[in-house]
Amino acid sequence: MSARRVFPPAGWLSRECSSRPVALALAAVFVQLFFYVSAAIAQDEKGDDDEALPPAVEMDGKPGNQAKLITRDGVELAATYYPGTKGRETVPIILLHIFRGNRNDFSELAPYLQSLGHAVLVPDLRGHGDSTSVRGARVPLQADILSPTQFGRMVRFDMERLKYFLLQKNNAGELNIEKLCIVGGGMGASVAMTWARLDWNRPPVGNRKQGQDVKALVLLSPEMNTPGLPLAAAVSERNLLTLKIWDPQLQKVLKYSNEMDFTVPVRLDFRAEVSMLIVVGKSKSKSVRYAKRLHTMVQHPRTVLKRHFPDVKVEKDLFYGALDTSLQGTKMLGARGLNLEQTIGKFIDLRLVRRALPWKARQMDPYSGQN
Repeated sequence: MSARRVFPPAGWLSRECSSRPVALALAAVFVQLFFYVSAAIAQDEKGDDDEALPPAVEMDGKPGNQAKLITRDGVELAATYYPGTKGRETVPIILLHIFRGNRNDFSELAPYLQSLGHAVLVPDLRGHGDSTSVRGARVPLQADILSPTQFGRMVRFDMERLKYFLLQKNNAGELNIEKLCIVGGGMGASVAMTWARLDWNRPPVGNRKQGQDVKALVLLSPEMNTPGLPLAAAVSERNLLTLKIWDPQLQKVLKYSNEMDFTVPVRLDFRAEVSMLIVVGKSKSKSVRYAKRLHTMVQHPRTVLKRHFPDVKVEKDLFYGALDTSLQGTKMLGARGLNLEQTIGKFIDLRLVRRALPWKARQMDPYSGQN
């Protein structure tokens, strides 16, 4: 039996609006979306019980379960994988927990997203949950005493290993890595944003695509000052990848591709190209201040692009929501009346499921980690 899906109140999933006419117009749009999504949910629930979902795969090294994922620097990552059900159309999603949290933070969201057909990978990041062991080291990693360097390695090594796992599933035809979504709470939001920048800054090797796979981010109560992962640096204009783009598939991904001259170098600005949903509990002023600041930071490059192409219409892809709660990060999931799981599912449907991003097999080097 699937979880009851209740769409949240119309209007909160919207950009910050200062004028009343604009706010009313957006509210009208979301009233229409409410009826559309409600009808789709009702139709979907009729068939939910007709087909059993694949069982979750535990990768924690315990008896009867699969081995942990080993990073290049020897950290043994525990993770749970919920296989998708739509083959090459399956959206892959990585869920990243808060500081001192673990993969159980997503005990409701992960199976809900799987029920929508998505493939969901939920790790314990290094120093958290069951991911404290390092091969060849006697002292385990502990969240409370992680150095800024270790937080940085969450991006450099943990996320690299998780993507490699999903690339293997992509090449097996079980999902479409071109539709990759990352959901992160607090610390996990910092990891998600920083890794999205790294992913979009990876140049191709010849005709071999290496990055630009992250197409959507869901950031729950983002923190500005996670040790080693300051968000201001992640969204900085400095050192964004600029290159000539020969890959027709990557050209089509860019918002203003029909107006761009691809005979000259193009800047790949993930801040403007990646769809984003930012959510915060509005009863905590500091968290709201951080969320609004990040929203402004990623709104600016979108505004700049629009000035260059004023006559081109693009779909809405940046959303901000302040929920009526003091809860923050992944603590908002499963809270009565917030319906955050359903909102995240709707965002993924709007920005990934319905988007034409063709599947393709990817060339992969053998992973140099130990499994």
